[in-house]
Amino acid sequence: MSCCRRDFLKTSLGCGAYTSLFLAGLSSFDRNAFAKPQTKQVVHTEPFARIEKISDGIWAIISTPQNGPQTMSNGGIIAGKDGVLLIEGFVSAEGAAWQHRMAKELTGKNPTHAVITHYHFDHSNGLSGYMNQGKGPKIIATQTTRNELISFHKNNIGELEEGESAIHLENKILLPDMIIPDGAKSFTLDLGGKVVEFTCRHGHTKSDLTIELIDPAITFCGDLFFNRMFPYYGDATPSILGTTCQSLLNDTNKTIVPGHGPIANKDDIKKYLGLLGHVEEAARKAIKKELSPEQAWQEFSIPKSLGEWSLFRPDVSKFAFMAWEKELKN
Repeated sequence: MSCCRRDFLKTSLGCGAYTSLFLAGLSSFDRNAFAKPQTKQVVHTEPFARIEKISDGIWAIISTPQNGPQTMSNGGIIAGKDGVLLIEGFVSAEGAAWQHRMAKELTGKNPTHAVITHYHFDHSNGLSGYMNQGKGPKIIATQTTRNELISFHKNNIGELEEGESAIHLENKILLPDMIIPDGAKSFTLDLGGKVVEFTCRHGHTKSDLTIELIDPAITFCGDLFFNRMFPYYGDATPSILGTTCQSLLNDTNKTIVPGHGPIANKDDIKKYLGLLGHVEEAARKAIKKELSPEQAWQEFSIPKSLGEWSLFRPDVSKFAFMAWEKELKN
């Protein structure tokens, strides 16, 4: 499947479309801030992404998609003695295949597992790139995410012909095959000397996974955390997003890898939580004043104390007001 701009706009503005349009509007200042590494251990760089070593056997992949759309979202690699985990399926098979090759180059092993944090196009569309001559890693996701992927491809990409079932769809695209059931709180994977915990959360979508290690303390957040970009609220339950992020980001001694943007420092985390709170306050005031989302965003501004936030278009906050209105009025 193509990852061109036209394909993004065929979707219901999932965060792949959001990011694509966002990048088109970045100023040179924003581009530099978006691309700046937060660690001193950049081990590989491509125009579209860089690989930063966080600890032994653990790397973050930070997308710089203003230079190419192969990956679009952030990802990662975690290697133990017995297995290698890839994080995210990216927006294109080309991007996923590149991550697979880099994991083999960095670890000397073929990846055994891959995980997607949620169903959005820029995190899942490239899963087929992990396959080589019919072989590839086990792909981990929640049941809800798998169901949403089936629905997404059926309704938005047109993978199913009339009368075809999810089984037919599975033969055409790659779907997760190692499923975390609905209702589970977490799932643990021992890679051999590195135990990874997948924690079931929601807020950005109705089913989000975080990928966490205790020692060293590292969390891959998926799109629960957008760093230095105004977050995408299109599928969000905003009150739960705020509660989830308060819990997820309360330990600022962790290394935090967001779904988009550079690895976060303590100030980034503080400002992101502050932004979520500021959006909630503004949305509640707008609803009390009976303003529509279209009216509310025009009165909205971000305080200077919360720093610089890149906006892909002036009315991006409208999606946040729409999400809050939907939640509070239903």
